[in-house]
Amino acid sequence: MPAVAGRADRVIAASLDLERILSLVRPSATSLVSMFHGEDHWRQVASIGLDLAARTPGCDPIVVVLFAVLHDAQRIGDDPDPPHGARGAALARSLDLGRFGFSREQLALMEAACRDHTGGGLSDDPTIGTCWDADRLTLWRVGIEPAARYMSTAAAREAAASGRRFTRVSNWAEVARRLGRPAVRARSPVRRQR
Repeated sequence: MPAVAGRADRVIAASLDLERILSLVRPSATSLVSMFHGEDHWRQVASIGLDLAARTPGCDPIVVVLFAVLHDAQRIGDDPDPPHGARGAALARSLDLGRFGFSREQLALMEAACRDHTGGGLSDDPTIGTCWDADRLTLWRVGIEPAARYMSTAAAREAAASGRRFTRVSNWAEVARRLGRPAVRARSPVRRQR
């Protein structure tokens, strides 16, 4: 993205070139075809993350989608691999994603979310928390029921507590379409006047 005077600090959803980013990540991905941590999982994390982001004030959905694509891209096998998050963050740095117009803040959040997602902690940051929660809400795929106490955001705690299963997304075009829509924030109760 060429430099433009007065350019916004954040990339807007409509300008995210998801297919181009995927074309950069796929050749370096060590988990691409994994049944548990491969591209299908990345897509599900992106989709769930967008659902949570729409209900989490202050969350950056662009960072959530970038996290989804990169968080497990450097995982080696499906057995425990604690350093894979740091390798995913390093891959993100090596791809020079700033050239797509992402702000330093967005890239720093995405790298932190990737690097630290393997630690099992919670985050007060709405974007990082949403990233981690979206990943944890896919634990059904490995036979683990997601628990509300391991969720950072109210939206994810509600989903886990209710046992909600999210609709599977079969292609990235659906993720990109949903990302292009303005986020729908949770509505506050409105009193009707009579």
